[in-house]
Amino acid sequence: MSRPFTAEHLRRWEAPTVPVWVYRGVLVVGWCVAFGYAVSIPVTCTPASPCLPDPGFSVAVALVLATPVLLWREPVLGCCAGVLFGLLEVVFEEHDGIRLAFLLHGLACAVVALWLVEARRAQHRVFGEVSSVVTVSRPLPPRFTGRSLVAGVMLVVGVLAFVRYGVVATALADHETAAVEVRARVLSVEDYAVKVALPSGERTFPVLTPEAYGVGRSVPVRTDGAWAELVSEPEDVTFPLTVMAVALGMAVFLRMRDVTARRAAQRVLHGPARAVEVLVRADLRGRAVLHTVDGKPFGSMPVSGRFEDDRMLAVGDLSHGGWVVLVTPDGALLPTRPLRPYHRVLPNFDDPGEELLGVALEVPPLPMPVPPSDHDVRTARWLFLAAVAATVGAAFLHGPAVLTVLWTAGTCAVVGWLRGRPSAVFHHDHAQVRSWLRTYRVPWSEITSIRRADDRLVLELESGTRFTLAPSSRDVAELGAIARRLHDLSPHGGEVTSRLGGALPVGLGFLLVAGAILWLT
Repeated sequence: MSRPFTAEHLRRWEAPTVPVWVYRGVLVVGWCVAFGYAVSIPVTCTPASPCLPDPGFSVAVALVLATPVLLWREPVLGCCAGVLFGLLEVVFEEHDGIRLAFLLHGLACAVVALWLVEARRAQHRVFGEVSSVVTVSRPLPPRFTGRSLVAGVMLVVGVLAFVRYGVVATALADHETAAVEVRARVLSVEDYAVKVALPSGERTFPVLTPEAYGVGRSVPVRTDGAWAELVSEPEDVTFPLTVMAVALGMAVFLRMRDVTARRAAQRVLHGPARAVEVLVRADLRGRAVLHTVDGKPFGSMPVSGRFEDDRMLAVGDLSHGGWVVLVTPDGALLPTRPLRPYHRVLPNFDDPGEELLGVALEVPPLPMPVPPSDHDVRTARWLFLAAVAATVGAAFLHGPAVLTVLWTAGTCAVVGWLRGRPSAVFHHDHAQVRSWLRTYRVPWSEITSIRRADDRLVLELESGTRFTLAPSSRDVAELGAIARRLHDLSPHGGEVTSRLGGALPVGLGFLLVAGAILWLT
């Protein structure tokens, strides 16, 4: 017989946990400070002391760029990445300030990593005390191979990037072997570029230190026919190694996650395991949110398969970062990622008064967009401004930092577009609802319930599918009354259809812009 997981159990279970602001706030801000300090240090490149490409550093850059992402999504792995890069900086970095900055960040990551591990052990102890041993006999659900497929694609990308580096590096070595050194006169100095006059004509070279070149000065240049490079700043072709490291790292991570999730399910479904009874509800994104039996949320995770809100057995490793299998009377729900903290109270659609029964007396001019809230509009404007500033800034950067800035700009652009656009458009016979990647055509005749969730309008179908609109500047009750009026007047028939849309055009458009910046820089 399983034991219910109560609020008192939750208090003991959550007592040793690490606050989210420690790794998502302190460590991420610390990384930003260390990284910003490192890129702000001026570099001096001279013919006597040239700035040579470093293949090892190009690989290690993938680690430092992954650190803030992992700290946000996978704090233990993020701390390990921060510690490893800090050690690499201590061993190989020549600048004392940069070495100290990443050493301090690495030490902070090490402390937080130990704290996270010990907190998880403490949660294991509490879970062992409040749980009971059960034997679950359920068939293993069909295997979800999406992560493995993506891992395979990343593996191919990594191999191709390495092959690309090998080809380009070999060609560069051949040129440098056959090259002769000549003197060239500097014609002009631009932002991170200099134009020089060679015997064969004018050439423009990208440079890290434009202040080291003066108009009219003579600089040494290696040439081999049409190929040429500055002696003080040889051509750097190691960027494919960064792409390779990122792609292979993602491939290993996704594959290991797939294997770990599968093994966790096999342990639970083929032998005795500890379990507690919890209340499970779906959030607006369809993730399983775990609650105590008296309704207090404490964790969330996406699962494979649909489910109804109900009490279930949480079997396995009930801890932050652990794999938990949810067992129902009919089957099992496998997690697609470990359990994460979650404390937002979900709206209860079944509470009295949630159903909107008012009917508008008149139909407004159609089509009628559902305007976003004033807060979302202001947020969208700031996000777009940040996207533009980051995109412009990326055009003046060089090296792997461009990827981080472009990723940030793309995220701001996509989120800003979604928050600043109407989440739905009302037509006479259907509602057009936008999501992240798709646009849905929902006939009014298919809608069986028009509800409210705080300041959001919810359209529910007979199948149980819910379309939750974003907060609007118009009153929810007013929107519900208009929707019910259109529902009453709409013709019968039709089915829900969808097409690619949402933020996908914006994302693809930004990919073109990002590709152009990477190509030109």
